[in-house]
Amino acid sequence: MKVKYFLFFIACSFTIAANAQSKKTTKKKNYPYFTLVEAYVQHTLPGIPSQLPTTGEHFIIVWKAAKFPETFFWRGEDGWLPCKMVKAHKITERTKSTPEGMEYTTAHVKGDEIHIGDTLELTPVIRGRFPVPPEIPKTAKNTLFFKAGKSGWLSFPVENIGRKQDIVNP
Repeated sequence: MKVKYFLFFIACSFTIAANAQSKKTTKKKNYPYFTLVEAYVQHTLPGIPSQLPTTGEHFIIVWKAAKFPETFFWRGEDGWLPCKMVKAHKITERTKSTPEGMEYTTAHVKGDEIHIGDTLELTPVIRGRFPVPPEIPKTAKNTLFFKAGKSGWLSFPVENIGRKQDIVNP
């Protein structure tokens, strides 16, 4: 009988230790306007030429506000950059034509077509020279700035940016 309890104790110990070791790979961060699902760097290697050169940074958010977002800018290591804003859909079933490393499909969207619960992908683009508005602090780095409705500039600091496998287009 004592052996049975001892084996049960060992099995429970391994189960608890395994659960304590597991880590969640993406950390959601809540904000009144949106929830940050994930932030990562992923480059797309040549094959099909990209329309706009990007920094490789991607921000996946779920929009939560009634007012739609007008514009997003990224203040990172590369300066003050406008963000391309597209609807994103998680790929659940892979096909032969889906490049390895791609986790989302995207579709172009206008600001007024964005509603509560929509998943968006924000990607800073290198083209364009937009002056930094005077309201933006010079010390702000790794921060998303945006306007929603008729609001002033709102900010969202991004603490952790992960790294994902590069996408190689055929």
